[in-house]
Amino acid sequence: MFKKFKDKPAGLLSHSDLRTVKGQTVHWIFVAILFVFSLIAIVPTIWVVMTAFKDTQEIYSGFTFFPQDMSWNRIVTRISESWAILRLGGTIVDTLFKSIGDVAFTLVFCGFAGYALSKLKPIGHKVVFTLVVWTMMMPTQIRMVPNYMTMLHFPFAYDWGGVNLLNTYWPLWLNQACASYTIILFKNNFDALSTSYVEAARIDGCSDAGIFFRIMLPLSVPIVMYVSIGALQVAWADYFNPLIYLTDNITLPLKLLRMKNDPTVRMNTYFMGLIFGTIPPLIIFLICQRHILGGITVGGVKG
Repeated sequence: MFKKFKDKPAGLLSHSDLRTVKGQTVHWIFVAILFVFSLIAIVPTIWVVMTAFKDTQEIYSGFTFFPQDMSWNRIVTRISESWAILRLGGTIVDTLFKSIGDVAFTLVFCGFAGYALSKLKPIGHKVVFTLVVWTMMMPTQIRMVPNYMTMLHFPFAYDWGGVNLLNTYWPLWLNQACASYTIILFKNNFDALSTSYVEAARIDGCSDAGIFFRIMLPLSVPIVMYVSIGALQVAWADYFNPLIYLTDNITLPLKLLRMKNDPTVRMNTYFMGLIFGTIPPLIIFLICQRHILGGITVGGVKG
């Protein structure tokens, strides 16, 4: 049964270790531990899904893990009823619009910042890169009030001037334009690309913006895919920033939180809303998981 381990590189247990009683014992202990942790991770999710298809009386009458009626008609009825009650169509469109803007600002501004620090190297680029790394160690709570004041009187942060950007998507998009971790990822990726591409393009009369969009980004498809997918997933699930900056335009996490405190929304309907909110990022991950793993590999290698 351990033949499949024969051609694998030796790790904690080699192929010869698995032939001994001690090695097999350690192996099955690790399997049991992983199985327990897998149950801890997946059982609550399954319970939420099962509860979403139960009747309200069934939820409060006693503990049952699976619904009594799991027929196809019952499933379709629960989904259609919950969708009509929750009315998430407009909220999903608003969240998608906000998420696409986050991705665009992340790719353009963070990508060009990484390109400037890697290839253009203006005066003081080492100081700028040090500040970018330092912001990663700064707690979010420290930046919360200054960021709010800046968006209230953009860009001066003083009462005597600026434009009020609150209750718009601009504060959310501008915050994504200076994501330090993403800037470092792009810089490391561009460091691995030969400078001869940039020099050849300049000889042909291409501008720095043209070099970035026509040469550097097409050569960085894995890291672009990884950053795009990650930014889209984070933007879709973002709760804290919309809570601070938005009042009228409600994103999906905010609406689900308000429904939790709404006495007219029953538990099974609320859980169905959680399922609706989880489906888009789950689909994105299942479709793009190869690009996510490839982006991690490329982004972590510096040539």
